[in-house]
Amino acid sequence: MHELSIARSLVEQAVDAAADHGAERIDRLELEIGEATHLNPDQLTFCVETVAAETPAAEADIAVTSVSPEGVCDCGWSGRPAEIQDLPMAVPDLRCPECDSRLELTAGTECRLARISVPETDDTT
Repeated sequence: MHELSIARSLVEQAVDAAADHGAERIDRLELEIGEATHLNPDQLTFCVETVAAETPAAEADIAVTSVSPEGVCDCGWSGRPAEIQDLPMAVPDLRCPECDSRLELTAGTECRLARISVPETDDTT
């Protein structure tokens, strides 16, 4: 299950970012997952929760935003591909609707920690 190794990396990034800002707790993790990654958002959420159990992110809410694929073609076409085949572990072979050349994806392949939320601190002390 590659979601587990991805989850481990995402949680490590969040914990490091929180520590850099002096936060002892993470309240929320916001993830962006591209539809062309073929990652299952529910499985990834479960894995993040599992990996985070003994970290400052143990009680964090997890929000996953799905990112739609966008592509460009050498012929000048750009936009949203008509469909992405739901083939696990396969690189999508997306074709330009204008010239039938292979599209280059510009969005929809991301898997990233977009934002973390930590408790506000009182800097007046």
